[in-house]
Amino acid sequence: MKTIREYVEARILSPDDLKGALQLAMKLEFATIPPYLCAQWSVKRDPDRTEGVVHRIVSQEMFHFALAGNLLTAVGGMPSIAHKDFLPTYPASELPGGIPQELPVDLKPLTKDQLAVFMQIELPEFPPVALDEARPATIGAFYDTIIATFRSLNPSIDPNAHAVEVLFAEPIRTVDDAIKTIERIKSEGEGVAGSPDQPTGERDSLAHYYLFKELFMGKRLVKVGDEWSFSGDPIMLPEVFAFERSSADPNPSRAFSRILTDLLTDLETCWKAGESPNIAAMFQLKLAGQNLIKQGIRPEFVWAG
Repeated sequence: MKTIREYVEARILSPDDLKGALQLAMKLEFATIPPYLCAQWSVKRDPDRTEGVVHRIVSQEMFHFALAGNLLTAVGGMPSIAHKDFLPTYPASELPGGIPQELPVDLKPLTKDQLAVFMQIELPEFPPVALDEARPATIGAFYDTIIATFRSLNPSIDPNAHAVEVLFAEPIRTVDDAIKTIERIKSEGEGVAGSPDQPTGERDSLAHYYLFKELFMGKRLVKVGDEWSFSGDPIMLPEVFAFERSSADPNPSRAFSRILTDLLTDLETCWKAGESPNIAAMFQLKLAGQNLIKQGIRPEFVWAG
């Protein structure tokens, strides 16, 4: 699989290249989900409802993952997620596609240190330049490259391609629909353009970085005149369950990994055969993960082969 920098520098010149880029986008979006879920599941006592903030973010990341899969089937590709190589290994020093991370991305409770990691993942593209030789290519530049490819290649879109239903998402039936879908992924998450201190848009549409930074700063982001400021109401971080990787054999996270494996297998079938997602399995994964964390055990997002 090509790196994000390779896609950005060489551009995406063929339909097969576009399919490869969209498969990488799926892997990139999925890589954020396990760390965010573990942080969410670690919450014990939560006076300021921070768990709800993380839940909103992880839900959107799940939507982005599904939307990337829908884009892939729309251009005649097929998501490949039901195998061990799709799953990231934690801790990770880079995100899929070769995006380096100074702070290792790991599965840990919702603490200020972990929020710093999440802010690093979601850092806005500022200044919003497509490519700077002095730094690695960015996620924002990657998504911009995909948008440019849809415009230049004008690929054939299959309006009847199997797709996973996503809240507030329109079906992908045209190139314009595809571009709007990528712009949604970009604006809500890691590809957003803007200053780390001055978001664009309104309060109810803040990108993930700013929501995490509110928790990190311990203050709500408010607009004073024309400027945003982290000077609103105070936010108290929750009390959390501590957990760590188990060295027991067999690993107590084995049943959790089995649920995850079945879930990914079923989800791939949704794109292949048009079946509905297994919502019950998603709740089973949540309950199994929470149960492990309450026992001080890290859930293992690994393939149960």
